[in-house]
Amino acid sequence: MSAAARHDGPGVSERDRRFLYACLDLARLGEGQTSPNPMVGALVVKQDRVLGQGYHRRAGDCHAEVEALEEAGAEARGARLYVNLEPCVHHGRTPPCVDAIIQAGVTEVVACMIDPDPRVNGQGFQRLSRAGIRVSRVKFVTTGRPFVTLKAGMTLDGKIAAASGESRWITSKAAREEVHRLRYGHDAVLVGVRTILADDPLLSARWGPGKPLVRAILDSHLRTPPTARALSCADGGKALIYTLPGSSPQARMSLECRSGVEVVEGVACDGRVDLHGVLTDLGKRRILSVLVEGGGQVLGGALAAGVADRLTLFIAPRLLGGAGIPAFSGPGAPALADAVSVLEWSWRGIGPDLLVEGSLQGTLPEEVGECSRG
Repeated sequence: MSAAARHDGPGVSERDRRFLYACLDLARLGEGQTSPNPMVGALVVKQDRVLGQGYHRRAGDCHAEVEALEEAGAEARGARLYVNLEPCVHHGRTPPCVDAIIQAGVTEVVACMIDPDPRVNGQGFQRLSRAGIRVSRVKFVTTGRPFVTLKAGMTLDGKIAAASGESRWITSKAAREEVHRLRYGHDAVLVGVRTILADDPLLSARWGPGKPLVRAILDSHLRTPPTARALSCADGGKALIYTLPGSSPQARMSLECRSGVEVVEGVACDGRVDLHGVLTDLGKRRILSVLVEGGGQVLGGALAAGVADRLTLFIAPRLLGGAGIPAFSGPGAPALADAVSVLEWSWRGIGPDLLVEGSLQGTLPEEVGECSRG
């Protein structure tokens, strides 16, 4: 796998959404003419300026991506390509679009969906990633829910903390700096109350120009202290604490005295806050992407609930063994056939650590993952 490959799938914004809707409008221009091919539209954009646009006019003609790249010419180098469907990777009546994209020097491809054609089916995104092109897939446009990335810093044997709960620091400073870049590419960070109580994290994105970040905290019984650093919202963001109906009014009042803090009553599921409901609420708040940082109960619950789209693991070259805390808690899959698959994966070194990323496919059986962990 290419050490340069980067997946920032959730890094979508209202701007991305606008350009993708424009791609859909372009795609419709080919309506009734493209069969058996799908309708596809594409834009080449740099610094919010459209350099080229195209759509698939009829079967056998050049594809939308190629038409847009040809119109952009040399200016396509360093630009983003927006397209409503994964670029093709196979030879048909026309050459593979991924080859033209790579040769044009595009640095990022933002797309709506994987091409279900078995000749493509994720291979286009994989080829682009291996060439060092960032790939972003948009979920919000079609579902109204945010794109969800699971992130964990862990040992080689999959532990995120020692048996004592100590976790600072499993990974290197270089890896922690990369986490800030990762947060910067998301609209919200989500953790469980155990992480707040154990680590008192600030949950900020100290990477680029100041960005207001939403902190979402799963806290079924309002155990978050009003003094928690994550509630400071010094960057102008918000803190949303999701709790169960009937939680202490006094605790709620003391938390909401903090500027930027809102306590939200979630849906109860197995005695905890239902993660599906949390993500639906975040979507209504125009949160397009969420980075789930743990702990193990929340990460395992997200896998079990089937809400995760992407996985980012920072793996340190050390072993804890024994009763160390695993990255993904819960009952897990009862058999190998029930495991969640990691697709389009890539790796690269981050200082002494390893960064492994990939897209998630599949959910755990209902009896294991019917309710999320909050």
